[in-house]
Amino acid sequence: MLPNGILGNPAAEYIRWWILKQAWVLASIDLPVEVFIVEANVNILTSLLFLKKKTSEEIRAESLGGTVPYPIFMAVAEKVGFDRRGNRINKRKPNGEDIIIKEEKITYIPIKGQIVERRNEVAHPIIDDDLPVIAEKYKEFRTHYPEPGQ
Repeated sequence: MLPNGILGNPAAEYIRWWILKQAWVLASIDLPVEVFIVEANVNILTSLLFLKKKTSEEIRAESLGGTVPYPIFMAVAEKVGFDRRGNRINKRKPNGEDIIIKEEKITYIPIKGQIVERRNEVAHPIIDDDLPVIAEKYKEFRTHYPEPGQ
């Protein structure tokens, strides 16, 4: 996890150069400011940077001009399930109503010495969080594009 300044500030170019020399960049995911504002009281934009360390042979080959182009997964998470105050945010319909999902919940309770299975339908709103979708898209990306250096 890096502050976005490291990825975009011209004064931090030497850090980016070192990262690219030492590691394969597998993915870059921009996170919204809400990720750290509630727990850490930090108002800073950050990115997740997925790296894979290059072998000494790969570093040597690249220094001799053997640069290999490869795809990098990139995404932007706009929502992480809560707002700047830490309040939960649910997915909503166009009319503003929460989207509700119904799930069957099974519980086992003792009745007169017997364990009885009870099935209940439980309804709850869906959290509005982009990260699970981004994780699935990254897995899908990796099935089509294996990690570099393999």
